[in-house]
Amino acid sequence: MEERKGKQEVMCGTLDLSALPLGCITLIISFTSPRDACRLSLVSTAFNSAAESDAVWGSFLPSQYQALIPSSLSFSSKKQLYLSLCENPLLIEAGRKSFWLERMSGKKCYMLSSRDLSIIGSDPPEYRRWISTRGARFDEVAYIRRFRWFEIRGRISISMLSPMTHYKAYLVCKVRNFCGLQFFPVKLSVGVVGTEGSKRSAYLQPKKERRRWPYWQIGEEQPIPGDDVQFPKARVDGWLEVEMGEFFNEACVDDGELEMSALEIEGGIVKGDLIFQGIEIRSVTPNLCDSNLGLDSLSTAELDTAWESLLPCQYQDLIPTLDSFSSKKDIYLSLGGNPVRIEGGRKSFWLDRVSGKKCYMLSSRDFSIIRSGPPGYRRWISTRGARFDEVAVLLHVCWFEIRGRISISMLSAMTHYKAYLVYKVRNVYGFQFYPVKLNVGVVGTEGSKRVAYLLPRGRPPNDVQFPKARVDRWLEVEMGEFFNEECVDDGELEMSALEMEGCNRKGDLILQGIEIRAITPN
Repeated sequence: MEERKGKQEVMCGTLDLSALPLGCITLIISFTSPRDACRLSLVSTAFNSAAESDAVWGSFLPSQYQALIPSSLSFSSKKQLYLSLCENPLLIEAGRKSFWLERMSGKKCYMLSSRDLSIIGSDPPEYRRWISTRGARFDEVAYIRRFRWFEIRGRISISMLSPMTHYKAYLVCKVRNFCGLQFFPVKLSVGVVGTEGSKRSAYLQPKKERRRWPYWQIGEEQPIPGDDVQFPKARVDGWLEVEMGEFFNEACVDDGELEMSALEIEGGIVKGDLIFQGIEIRSVTPNLCDSNLGLDSLSTAELDTAWESLLPCQYQDLIPTLDSFSSKKDIYLSLGGNPVRIEGGRKSFWLDRVSGKKCYMLSSRDFSIIRSGPPGYRRWISTRGARFDEVAVLLHVCWFEIRGRISISMLSAMTHYKAYLVYKVRNVYGFQFYPVKLNVGVVGTEGSKRVAYLLPRGRPPNDVQFPKARVDRWLEVEMGEFFNEECVDDGELEMSALEMEGCNRKGDLILQGIEIRAITPN
């Protein structure tokens, strides 16, 4: 394929592809993948128009996706909706499951909450409690204080999965004091109900913390782990996971159910302090990353070194339980999918999965909030779906000024960034009358300016934004942009939001933070 200079003609052999009708190009691209559509958008102007169209991105969305999206959310395009479903898992079925799309392929992925599982234990029900815990996707998780054996089973309809797709299931858990979990492995299985399925065996205690105990302390000989026995891997969100098994959905058993189980019924010793978040079912896509980066011909050691070069400097300080990752690639992919809290929980950090650029969210505890009225008109609360333990609520104000700063040295060099104010409105009032002035720039410079209403009303005037809904049920407005040339290494980037002109009463605004995202080409 070649492009003739100055004529925007794309040739494939003797066929001029640009001569095809736009609808034909759109239809062809809709039969590819999201990754291919992004690449094809760079071929020519006609291909870009087709690849960015709602017709193409609508074909990558699951059927009946409208039923999954709350009516309160709106998106400017099908592409924006697709990307939001990839980045922000959505709670479905009354909060019992979490749903998202795999970014490269558009395949459907799920997590079954512990409320959606059958959990049977040996001890009375009072030894199992439902608790809220930091970093969980769901309001409640199961905490088993004491048991001698347990059996966990979860099921999902095969019709909910993407056809012709390879899936793996993972048990996602936490352990507090590792009481008794180091002695005997758990038997794991994944398969269609009524069939034998794929089997695994795993200890729930990380390998580095496991030690052998004498016979007289546990009552029987402790087994020696074989080569086929797993140990849990750490996730950047602070949880552990073990692979339960795999399943290829050929879409020939549309009315069946996929069952995942975890059993530990042999040891008979007292164990406990185990927290179950759920079972995660992720699509497995072909490993395109290594070949795209020219890494497919490298040895294992060379490959690890190559992936480490894509990680940020001093990444070891950012990640808890680093030793539990099996490779540098696992660390990279985990940082690309699971934001990790840093600086005492005042910031959230992750990598853009495609480019490896650093991204952040500053919590409302990490920026300055000045407003009219006494201190009682601002409160700190915990709320569902937030990345941080607390968010700020402005109850009753006449004006406000928000300012957040981040060191430019923390950002990726030669990178285009945009900043977003992330917030929620409850019974909000007064914000529909006057727009907020937004600004992003190096401290001491004028910076990039925007104007936005925080509450939609009718059609926005020219050059004035309305907020966009995110699938995580928060709203965002773009504050401005910044290109980091890495020539001001010791400076600070400041982001501000001011509404000081109206002086009318307004309130009930919930501020989660300011998100700083790297913008990469399609």
